Amino acid sequence: MIKPNEILRFFNPKVTGLGLLFFVTLAYFLFLGSRPLFVPDEGRYAEIAREMAATGDFITPYLNYIKYFEKPPLFYWMGALTIKIAGVNLWSLRSINALLGILGCLFTYYTASKLYNVRTGLLAALILASSPLYFVMSHMITLDLPVSVFIMSSLYCFILAIQEETRHQKYWLWLAAGSAALAVLTKGLIGIILPGLIVLVWLASLKKLSELKNLYLSSSFLIFFIIAVPWHVLVSHYNPEFPYFYFIEQQFFRYTHESIGHYQPAWYFLPILLIGFFPWLLFLPLAIKRSLVKFNCSVFKANDWFFVCWFILIFLFFSFSKSKLIPYILPIFPALSLIIARYFDHAIRHPSRESSLIFGITVAFSCLIAVLFYRFSFFTLLPHPLLSKIFLMTAVSILTVGLLISFVWSFKSQKGAIYFSIISMLSFLILGVASVAYFDTRSIQPLAHIVNQLSSQNEVIAFNRYYQDLPFYLQRRVSILNWKNELTFGSRHQDASAWLLGNAQFSHRMASNQPSVIILDRSDFNHLKSWFPNIKFKELGKTTTTIIVQPSYSILKNN
Repeated sequence: MIKPNEILRFFNPKVTGLGLLFFVTLAYFLFLGSRPLFVPDEGRYAEIAREMAATGDFITPYLNYIKYFEKPPLFYWMGALTIKIAGVNLWSLRSINALLGILGCLFTYYTASKLYNVRTGLLAALILASSPLYFVMSHMITLDLPVSVFIMSSLYCFILAIQEETRHQKYWLWLAAGSAALAVLTKGLIGIILPGLIVLVWLASLKKLSELKNLYLSSSFLIFFIIAVPWHVLVSHYNPEFPYFYFIEQQFFRYTHESIGHYQPAWYFLPILLIGFFPWLLFLPLAIKRSLVKFNCSVFKANDWFFVCWFILIFLFFSFSKSKLIPYILPIFPALSLIIARYFDHAIRHPSRESSLIFGITVAFSCLIAVLFYRFSFFTLLPHPLLSKIFLMTAVSILTVGLLISFVWSFKSQKGAIYFSIISMLSFLILGVASVAYFDTRSIQPLAHIVNQLSSQNEVIAFNRYYQDLPFYLQRRVSILNWKNELTFGSRHQDASAWLLGNAQFSHRMASNQPSVIILDRSDFNHLKSWFPNIKFKELGKTTTTIIVQPSYSILKNN
């Protein structure tokens, strides 16, 4: 029989980066292609990358072949390159963020190992890898994971540069500048604002602002501008409307104005952190206390304070923003992982009852989640109620039992409890990702499959809304009736009247007997039939929310 101590030998702090790479890769690449696109975000960004690959225009991004300037192009470039190499498929597109997520964990491992010790590095990487929000975003085609990894890389390179007194310092600083530039090309000015703010506040708090002059600022800014500026110049040259819309409306007004969209109260990110960084966030008060008070080495205290500044400043920055979405808070996760890994490393060397108490709280929290899911079930609303319930309750049960074992184990071995809780979280997350396909009621994929079996001469018309994933599955442009939203700006600066339709154009399409299929919400079907009482609409397929119909022009009612 295998004893607990023999199991723990596997987690020797001498574990190599290669072993960590294999462990995280297995978890991150499972089930990447097993579910349809999550809408709206995955549908939008996958389609922009597909159109970029199809048109060969790597300067101006397009969505449904309409100019789309809300975000810069680096992620689209990576997606288009992936499509050129591997074709249009979800696994390869999602593998971009899965790979970046793994690289983020490995760089966390390397940085914490250099700053502290190998065990802290291993713990920090595994905590980050097993954080629910980081894990989920590493499986999605969105910009939030890439920008978080590039911001993380910039800050890691800076703090590693500070430790150097040789010529290697400038190389780390140049890498920091390059990473910030990549962050800017991924999601805009936060790529330089956030790292710059953290560095300045950290240096000022240590009364070391004067050291800036020794940090190769000129060459670092040169590298930053060489990477970040050319695309902005080119896109502005070909699209003079770009600078104001992008820098003022999308970067400045989105932060300062409630009317731009996604407004949430200042406390919005507190529950997001609790769930997205569960269970590790519950250890944060003890970890910060340990970071700021208990360590005696001044070098370690300065490094610890750097990560505390990182966490606090980004949290406050996005909390004050008028526009908030769940993934915005993701860039603080690497800092939190290092702070808590430092605490766990200390707890392993100096066991205490306080961490056992926190493990007990995680068990109670997990039990509460299980009870809520069981008692207040929404499974009957899902496409596959029984399978959904089995998957979700199994995942929650694995997490609850795993945390319970960790709680009991913590009284004998903090090390065993920590590593077993990490394994439990990863098991829960893997099963959770595997079950997503049974929960998704918004995917248009089943109906797109029907359209693809019809003649390509059929015009595809989205009725009163835009299904973000539809053009990707069809691999062609979709006509849209009475909906512009995020396509409004682009439609003002190009002629898209052939496929952005008003009521008059749509009526003309119906009167002309032009072959078409119409995709609409099921609640709108009666409205469509009453609008055109002389046309019989043949139902081709439907989901729980959406229906696809085809006008049967050969069957007309008499007036």
